[in-house]
Amino acid sequence: MSACLNPESMLPLIQRAVPEAAFRAFAQQLEQIRPAWKLTQFLGTFSTAARTLGHYPLGADDTCVSTGAGELPLAGMTTDCAGRVWLLTAVASAVPAELATVLEATYDEGDSLEKIAVVRSLSLLPFPERFVELARDAGRSNELSLFGALACNNPYPARFYSELAWNQLYMKAAFLDLPLSQMVGARERDNAELSRMALQYIEQQESAGRRFPAELFLSVGAFPPPGSVPKLLGYLTHAVPALRLGAAQGLEQVRQERTASFLLERLPLEADPAVRATLERTLAALSAPARG
Repeated sequence: MSACLNPESMLPLIQRAVPEAAFRAFAQQLEQIRPAWKLTQFLGTFSTAARTLGHYPLGADDTCVSTGAGELPLAGMTTDCAGRVWLLTAVASAVPAELATVLEATYDEGDSLEKIAVVRSLSLLPFPERFVELARDAGRSNELSLFGALACNNPYPARFYSELAWNQLYMKAAFLDLPLSQMVGARERDNAELSRMALQYIEQQESAGRRFPAELFLSVGAFPPPGSVPKLLGYLTHAVPALRLGAAQGLEQVRQERTASFLLERLPLEADPAVRATLERTLAALSAPARG
């Protein structure tokens, strides 16, 4: 992530990504959001954002926006999604008393792309904690694109979900094979119960001969359940580099001195640069003098 911008920077990003005439039309629609507005008119504007702005890449995959809930990555965002997000922030600014009603209406009446924009906007809105139930509804969706918009590249769940709700979201993302590395704030939300659930899921998948996301090892290592450290050490010799990397990252979370001798033995045998770098970091941390 090369840059994290303030929320006001989203509008110039949209302007840069769409034809000039399209942006002028969008700017005119923004001017209609004022106290004398009509909800039905706004819903129409929200719905036709793809027609107004097009469905172009926003071109900001290495950029994030700072929000009260954390950093909102713009990776994969399109111009129509960004436009809809901006429309909702405009409502929050111009007619804040109507925001909850607008958000509910745009989500309930919207198609999949409109719902995705609502979910991506949540962390940018004032008092975002009041929208947890809407977010959890998206989290119950069987539609992968909508669930993914909530779970990945979105700081909202990690900031506002309860431990139970976060654990359910994280494990559903693992079950759906979504990139767990894109779950913003995941390491801050690690907990003992999630470590147990992650290890149990890995063991179930192993027994059935099925694959599992290597990133789950990070959650296992955060609060290692009984028997998990030997498993992580064992996976350092696996033939699949991604699983070796996940195990090494899990052991980096564990940071137990008793693993040092095995890591030292494994390091010269490891050919993958990412795994080697992780082992070296872990060994350096284990050999560093304790503070205080």
